[in-house]
Amino acid sequence: MPPTKTATKPSLEVELLTPEMARALLAMNAHNRNMRPARVSQLADALKRGEWVLNGETIKLAEDGTLIDGQHRLQAVVDSGIAIESLVMRDLPMEVQDTVDTGRRRRLADILAIEGEKDSHALGAALSMLYRFREGLGIDYSHATAPSPQQALELLDKEPGIRDSVRKARSVTKHVRGPIGIFSALHYLFMEVDPEAATDFFDRLADGVNLAEDDPVLHLRNQLLRPKKERTFGHSPRTLAALMIKAFNHKRAGRSVELLAFKKTEVFPVIAGIDGQGVLDASAA
Repeated sequence: MPPTKTATKPSLEVELLTPEMARALLAMNAHNRNMRPARVSQLADALKRGEWVLNGETIKLAEDGTLIDGQHRLQAVVDSGIAIESLVMRDLPMEVQDTVDTGRRRRLADILAIEGEKDSHALGAALSMLYRFREGLGIDYSHATAPSPQQALELLDKEPGIRDSVRKARSVTKHVRGPIGIFSALHYLFMEVDPEAATDFFDRLADGVNLAEDDPVLHLRNQLLRPKKERTFGHSPRTLAALMIKAFNHKRAGRSVELLAFKKTEVFPVIAGIDGQGVLDASAA
């Protein structure tokens, strides 16, 4: 009777993956989902910033060498030209691919919660928007302009006052509808310029007390209180941010307005007094 063939047991080792090795492994990528260029770009940028850490995630290979999981990380190594240390699990049965990557990738809010931060979803949104303002990126919700978790945590260490702005923005959104990330980031930036004016601006935005018909804050508040389909800014975070900056600049300068509007063809407004910070690419959507 012939001996029974024993299946190869999976092995797990830490390996140094050079761009050449990553390219060779990617050549065995026959069954993965389509590559997401934005995700690869994010990872490659993180490698260039030195943010890669050995965190327990694995590159997974089947018994015949087929790449099961890790294509985005490997492509980032190729694109950045930077070698990484990673756990590599070899000799897995091919059928395990159906069980890989079925969970949700950990978000910034999850990481902040693990760090013990309160209202982590709002804080994550605020840090993401503040980062976009500081870096002069388009005000949107795309992953391409979002900070990496490491960048967001570094920003929080550098500018811890954003936590207070989140609390203030949260109190305002109880009265008017609006995205907590934009409210928080702009409260923080307005406070840098003029704390008294910023406090009054957000207080009046919340309660509407003693606002004349031509007050820019009232125009903004009325926009926020309208149903979404009737708002001039619709679902565009960029337009809302522009309207808020315009209203703050007008209010601080003591100017009355008949209409508060922002056209797509306009240059994105500067927060008066920030010396150029907060200027965004007008072409960014």
